[in-house]
Amino acid sequence: MKPADFVQEFFYPITHLAPFVTITTFALLNLLAVKAGFFGIWLAIVVLPATIRYQMLILEARSKGVDPDPPGIENFTFVGNAWSIFPIVHYAIAIALLWGAADIAGESGVIVMGVALAILLPAALAVLAITRNPIESLNPASILGLIGRVWTSYWAIPVALFLIAFLQSTFFGVGTWPAILANIFLSFSIYSVIGGMIQPFHLHDEVDIEAPVEREEKAVVADLEKARTGVLNHAYGFASRGNVDGGLSHIRKWLRTDEPYPGDAWPWFFDSMLKWDDSYPALKLAQEYLDVLLAAGEKRAALKLMLRCKHLNDAFRPNPDSRERALAAAREAGHPELEEWLSRR
Repeated sequence: MKPADFVQEFFYPITHLAPFVTITTFALLNLLAVKAGFFGIWLAIVVLPATIRYQMLILEARSKGVDPDPPGIENFTFVGNAWSIFPIVHYAIAIALLWGAADIAGESGVIVMGVALAILLPAALAVLAITRNPIESLNPASILGLIGRVWTSYWAIPVALFLIAFLQSTFFGVGTWPAILANIFLSFSIYSVIGGMIQPFHLHDEVDIEAPVEREEKAVVADLEKARTGVLNHAYGFASRGNVDGGLSHIRKWLRTDEPYPGDAWPWFFDSMLKWDDSYPALKLAQEYLDVLLAAGEKRAALKLMLRCKHLNDAFRPNPDSRERALAAAREAGHPELEEWLSRR
């Protein structure tokens, strides 16, 4: 990791729109929690999982060299996506170790343990983001193995922690709102630095971590069906209020970041949405699904999808960017009726 890359990652949360808006939103919620008395306790409990989850989403996104999406409503809960909320366990273990070190060796023990945690905890969080496996993130072999792979860039961790500590020391007397805003920014910065530090090593593909024991196929299918249904219901909530684009955006995000089998998921969501009272959202999704099929050269599946959509609504057409490929597929398949239909404007 070059110094210029370090600076870019450290300030990434305030130089890109999605994390900047998130920082501002979380800061406002935390300020309200501070000012709201008993209600503030409840609000703080709601904001906590969203903050932890978004920190991990930043780490994961930056480790892949991409931008994180803004947090959704599903982030404001302790239920679901256990891997992204698991840092709570890491923090609890760290606090317990510091207390134990203080009991055994006093202040010097706390210093030694603090240094050890400053070295090991970022690597544990990186393993968690790479594997999405909470148990693996507690495995000393995986943690030390990751450090061994990226040791030439690991200087970024102490530098980031020192810079954060220095900046925090300047916050005294600046007021509650600026202090909350700055502290949330700094809490996101360390995660961005960890992700940027490991990104050049492509550890999502290369870190040698044992595969978890395979679960029974029926259990996996049932869990996936449940997860997809949750996404579908959330999308329906958007669409039923007239926000079809919001619903499709929610499905699109799932397909991009969480869906293990996108090729199967596209027809699943399309078929499921056809059961809604209004077929318009399903046909809008079908346009994107058709783009995917044509781009992948799946001409037979694309033709079947177009015929289904034509039967549902004769006004359906592929997206403009895919129309020529759709025409070519119909022409190649010797389907003049479909070719003529596609040629209509």
